[in-house]
Amino acid sequence: MTLFRRGHVFRGRVSRRARLITLGVVGAVLAAGGVAEAVARHQAADRLADRMERRLHTGLDVGFGPTPVMLQLARGSFSHVEVSGEGATFRRFSGVDLHAELADVVRTGDGLSVADTRVSAELTDAALADAVATMTGGALGAAAVTTDPESGELVVQAGPAGRISIGFRPVLEKEGIRFERTTVRIGERIVPDALAGQLLGDTPQELDLSGLPLDLEPERLAVTADGLRLELTGGSTTVKA
Repeated sequence: MTLFRRGHVFRGRVSRRARLITLGVVGAVLAAGGVAEAVARHQAADRLADRMERRLHTGLDVGFGPTPVMLQLARGSFSHVEVSGEGATFRRFSGVDLHAELADVVRTGDGLSVADTRVSAELTDAALADAVATMTGGALGAAAVTTDPESGELVVQAGPAGRISIGFRPVLEKEGIRFERTTVRIGERIVPDALAGQLLGDTPQELDLSGLPLDLEPERLAVTADGLRLELTGGSTTVKA
């Protein structure tokens, strides 16, 4: 009986040691796999961000969702890609904050194919002011832009001490944004439309959004307390890397 008990104790110690070794090996494998996944995710994000940063002229953060990137790389496609950045350049706008979601991104021979794209762009007051200066060729001088969400208008303040205020109502069209001039004031005095037209001349009041990357088209536009929010969507398309 004594020998049996000693053997039982010995086998118990061996069993515990084997379990500890097994757990250690499993932990090491999982840790190595986690490191490899993190490296693959980082490298894939860097490659994709580099391609887009050259067009948007800003740093970008790229995410691939919960599916392991190593698995997505193995099959040559990413089911869901999220891209976000601040201070991007977008047509005539600079300083744009954006968030994009791309579905079913597949590597092709010379680029990428994308099944669906959704982009939300936040155009701040400062970005709008820069765009107004570009569209008017500097005719209004150093103009400032504020927004009125209740009326859905932008107010451009120009001239000495910003005494000239010009209201614009942005209207979304299929291939751009038209800025309809509303009320022009000098101080508290409203300027008649005919005179306002003479003063402002043929100042460009449209923003062309045709031919955007990923076949994006404007879908919704909203005047917010901080500027404009523009949402765009794009269908199936292929882009060169």
